[in-house]
Amino acid sequence: MIKNRISRLRQYMHEHGADSALMVQPENLRYFSGFTGGEGALLISGDAAVLWTDSRYTEQAALEAGACCDVRNHEGRLSECIGTYLRDTASQIVLYEANYLTHFLYEHIAETAGTSRFDGVNLAQLRAVKEPYELEATRKASRIADAAFAELLPHIRPGVTEQSLAAQLESNMLLGGAEGKSFTTIVASGCRSAMPHGVASNKVVEAGDFITFDFGAVWGGYHSDITRTVVVGKASQEQKDLYHLVLEGQKLGVQAVRAGASCRDIDAAVRSYFAQHGKDQYFTHALGHGTGLEIHEYPVLSPRADGTLQENMIVTVEPGLYIEGKYGVRIEDSVAVTADGCEILTKTSKELMELL
Repeated sequence: MIKNRISRLRQYMHEHGADSALMVQPENLRYFSGFTGGEGALLISGDAAVLWTDSRYTEQAALEAGACCDVRNHEGRLSECIGTYLRDTASQIVLYEANYLTHFLYEHIAETAGTSRFDGVNLAQLRAVKEPYELEATRKASRIADAAFAELLPHIRPGVTEQSLAAQLESNMLLGGAEGKSFTTIVASGCRSAMPHGVASNKVVEAGDFITFDFGAVWGGYHSDITRTVVVGKASQEQKDLYHLVLEGQKLGVQAVRAGASCRDIDAAVRSYFAQHGKDQYFTHALGHGTGLEIHEYPVLSPRADGTLQENMIVTVEPGLYIEGKYGVRIEDSVAVTADGCEILTKTSKELMELL
């Protein structure tokens, strides 16, 4: 698996006229070497792969990445080790993570490397199409999140705080086998549900509140992502109308996902649907994003997105309508792209839940 990934990376290097690729982002280290320690650097050239880390991780790195990489201890001189290697191997054009490598580290590497030219790229695109293990790991992470939310439902009632609900939901995921949470759990009730990223606060849940839960579990390094909005008590007709508008928009977005579909057009279809109902001004973010070793990965479903979906990519479809000072609704599924549609990975019911 790792050898195939390195082969694809070398082809990418060839297409960009480069003879080396340098990575320091933990997710890329893991993807292209198998090393999960996080700290260090990986340099791939046409005939070699060198992984530098420090004494805390050298044994782990040898076990995880030793079959495909030359594991070395940088002994606190990471930039010097990388620069010296580039100089000694006469690397002329080096690809690096333009979205991650710090200017400080870049300057020190370049100073030692001498004549090497550095070209910034986004290597995350190489991780976008998922392998069978990645798909199954995300399915597992999604099942853990679904089960954790089902366990939480009986505890959602007036008088509890958002923070207590978030803590219980996260505990449920950990006890269910998760390695951790995908991101800071969002629990936003009442008027706070109009905040798209309203992380859990000490606000007390009240009868009649919408509550938006946005959460996910990590399993095998892969992130799940799901959002459900519920009502505490009976929903008003106005709440039902807004919820079902978001639900229909979300279903429309899911139906538009398939291999070959334009990322921009999928977003536009949902945005147009809301516009037909005079609500598009309340949809204030992109329709979705890829997930994987990171919670936000390529591709993106948005008005400014480029490209098309490919089979076995994983994306979220998460439209929301947010009426400031009142309430909001978001519904999100993670889906795996197939040739003629998609597989919905998050199974929790999307029908309006009135928790009485």
